[in-house]
Amino acid sequence: MSFLVQFQASVDDGFQVDYGSQLSRGGLFISTQLAIEPKATLHVQFAPRRDARLVSAFCRVKEVTAGGVSAEFVGLDPESEQLIISALA
Repeated sequence: MSFLVQFQASVDDGFQVDYGSQLSRGGLFISTQLAIEPKATLHVQFAPRRDARLVSAFCRVKEVTAGGVSAEFVGLDPESEQLIISALA
């Protein structure tokens, strides 16, 4: 399953739009060519499935690969967590 993700690495940056995949309760993979440092904090927004409300969360970059970044959710609110759980069911 892939889905659009918009994210920004800092308040001064505009949102970048790429594809997310490998969604789990703990995080997601973002396919991007943007240079992002490990341990960077990203603000992400995405709909975990069609017609779902947007999840808005902060993530910490765990791993950087040639194809993108693995990001771990930090401080996920209960409503967003429930949206992700429902999408994974």
